[in-house]
This record gives sequence, structure tokens and C-alpha cells, in this order.
Amino acid sequence: MANAKEQKQRLTNELADLRARVRNQTQLVRRQLDLRQYFANSLRQHSVGWMSFAAIAGWLLSRLPARKKKVYVQAKTNEALPKASGRNGLLLAVGKGAWSVAKPLLTAYLTQKLADRARSGFRRKKRG
Repeated sequence: MANAKEQKQRLTNELADLRARVRNQTQLVRRQLDLRQYFANSLRQHSVGWMSFAAIAGWLLSRLPARKKKVYVQAKTNEALPKASGRNGLLLAVGKGAWSVAKPLLTAYLTQKLADRARSGFRRKKRG
């Protein structure tokens, strides 16, 4: 009987030691796998690298083409929408054609004017 009590006590102590070791190991693993703390420490220690990475990633994302989403509008009835015809239709077509020619010319002209103004702004003019 004494032998059985000693064996039971020994098993209980071994089980308690094993539980303590498992608890310590799980806490260690939890600390090592804490990604929030890992990134906070990394950001604190390597802030220049993280800022450089963020700037490069932002620049790359800004170079992606814009997503073009098509929107389809349907009339409530099945009838086709009336198109501009006659004089209005002709004026609309001429206006669209003129704008398609004038838009690049206007853009080039305004770009050149802004570039000239920017260049002249950097030179200091002497008053006298």
C-alpha cells in the first residue's frame, strides 16, 4: 500500500512538472509568434527601411492603370433613346471632332506655358 501511495505521489509530481514545462514552452512559442510585437520592434529598429519600402510600394501602386468600369444605363421602356438628328446632330458631331483636335493642342500649349513659367521662376531677376 505504501508503495502504491509513493507511486501515485511520484506520478502526480511528474505530471505537475510536465504541465509546468508545457506551459513555459507554450509561452515561449507565443512570444516568438507574436507578429504584432515583431513588426513593432522591426519598425522601431529599421524605420528608414520600412519608410523606403512604403514609398516604393506607394510609387508602384500609383503607376498602376486606373480601373475602367463600364456602366450600362437602360431606359425604363424598351424603346431606343432618341438620338440628336438634323442640325443638332451635325453640330454635336462637329463639336466632338473639334474638341478631339483642340484638346491635345490646348494641353501642349498649357504645358509649355507652365514649364516656361516654372523655369523663369527659378531665375532671379535683378531689379534696377
